[in-house]
Amino acid sequence: MNLTITLPEADVQALHAKATAQGITAEEYARNVLERDLAPDWLRKSWADAAEAGLGQLSMNEIEAEIGAARGARRARDPQPGA
Repeated sequence: MNLTITLPEADVQALHAKATAQGITAEEYARNVLERDLAPDWLRKSWADAAEAGLGQLSMNEIEAEIGAARGARRARDPQPGA
């Protein structure tokens, strides 16, 4: 879907400033805002819980390490039969 919006110049400047601060284009920033707003409640809660736990700004390497640690803990807790 393509969407065209008209914004006051002050809002356009604010949009560009926020996008630049995140290292993305204004279009990407606007798309991110819309996607977050349209996200289901369970996903928003997950994001809020992650932010509250201090996990909101992890790098991809940190995320992969967290996933690996969780999987390792689960394997240790629930060994598979025959493994």
